[in-house]
Amino acid sequence: MDNKLRDIEERIDSCSNLPVLEQIAILEPLFNEVYDEIKKTGAEIPIMLRLSQLENKLNVRMIEVIPKVEPSLERDKKEHLLKQIVYYARKKAQDNDNCNISQDSLRTRSLEFSNLLSEIAKGLQVPTTILDIGEHFHFPYHHYIVIAYVENDFYLLDCTYQQFFMLGYNFQNRYYEHPSYTRTCEIGGRMVGNRKESAEKMIKEGYLLVNSSDFKNYCDACAEFGNCEKRGDGISYLKDLLKVIERSSDKNDRILVSKMQYL
Repeated sequence: MDNKLRDIEERIDSCSNLPVLEQIAILEPLFNEVYDEIKKTGAEIPIMLRLSQLENKLNVRMIEVIPKVEPSLERDKKEHLLKQIVYYARKKAQDNDNCNISQDSLRTRSLEFSNLLSEIAKGLQVPTTILDIGEHFHFPYHHYIVIAYVENDFYLLDCTYQQFFMLGYNFQNRYYEHPSYTRTCEIGGRMVGNRKESAEKMIKEGYLLVNSSDFKNYCDACAEFGNCEKRGDGISYLKDLLKVIERSSDKNDRILVSKMQYL
């Protein structure tokens, strides 16, 4: 095992300047050998720590999309409001919190960004709620998003989606123990195929219309990652998500729930 891990480290260093798809082709078979052996025989903590260090060295994104920062002028009021909300949340994070939107993975910052989005939306009189889809889809960690209601439509806002696309977390046979199941790759590995355009849109724009194929692709990947039942359409996913706020006393939450009847 030590020799295999040493070989992986040498390969990581030697291919670091190659395009990300070429890096995947070179490194994935090597990592998969290690994952398969661990699944069969187990591994001591030092081996798992070493493997984690090697995964962390692969800090390039599988989808190389730069999040849009400057909002474009839109005649459509909904698009204008959404772009303004996302723009000012990203700008505040960059200006005040030393956050590089284009380069950082933004891992562990989903709640911070969700609070920013909700704060700005409130100033624009857009009702929102913050939900932990990590808990909803049984992720092994928290991931917070915002549901907003704008001009008769629901939208999902997620400014840290790029965190799911770091190469080191997305090899198909990746080994990761969780109390309820054993998962493989993260969401990024489930989005780079025929869902890639949806992922690019989410990363670039920061929001998705709920009643769209992009939102369904987003939720399908979450369901697969958490080993949950998939739904047939985006509205079904939304109804499941909003069930968690039905008893809330928050004004915005009550507004969102009341609008469900019009879907």
